[in-house]
Amino acid sequence: MNKALLALIVAPLFALSALNVVAEDAADASAETVKEYTEMCVNWAKDDDVSNEELYGYVLKCVNDELVSEGYKKVSAVKI
Repeated sequence: MNKALLALIVAPLFALSALNVVAEDAADASAETVKEYTEMCVNWAKDDDVSNEELYGYVLKCVNDELVSEGYKKVSAVKI
């Protein structure tokens, strides 16, 4: 029983450390990749009728979602 309890305590800690290692291994995306994702996200924003006031936040989140899904680091800004 003690081994099972120890495993339940240690397993989440191991999982968190593994996620941290994966996040540190993410590469920076090229400027061209960020530009392509930005253009794609702007088009999606138009399709979703996003207002001008919400456009930048929408596009930045969209670009970062796409970058992370492809194994890249997030960016702090995009040029629309």
